[in-house]
Amino acid sequence: MGLVFVSIQQACVFWLEHLIHSRLREKSHSWLSTGWFTMVIAVELCDHVHVYGMVPPDYCSQRPRLQRMPYHYYEPKGPDECVTYIQNEHSRKGNHHRFITEKRVFSSWAQLYGITFSHPSWT
Repeated sequence: MGLVFVSIQQACVFWLEHLIHSRLREKSHSWLSTGWFTMVIAVELCDHVHVYGMVPPDYCSQRPRLQRMPYHYYEPKGPDECVTYIQNEHSRKGNHHRFITEKRVFSSWAQLYGITFSHPSWT
């Protein structure tokens, strides 16, 4: 398989650049995740996007409390995934990713941009 070059519309590049340096982002103390930027690029380049391993927005409210899952795969004794998601979602101090909000946006994009979520399924 050879090297493939793709072109992203210039408007998309300017929009991403604006999001990265936005004053609104600074005021909200929120950073868009690499998953956000990956999803934006994927829907720009692909007619259909199949996402594996991303939990749905309601994951933390549905997960049994006794089941602990590390936030980082490389830090098995580190902070719990849902504790981190919820703290970041509601924190107004510091700079955090709002993963639950991002997942809600991705869910709303699913039909619009042909996104399918598997393992777990979001349906």
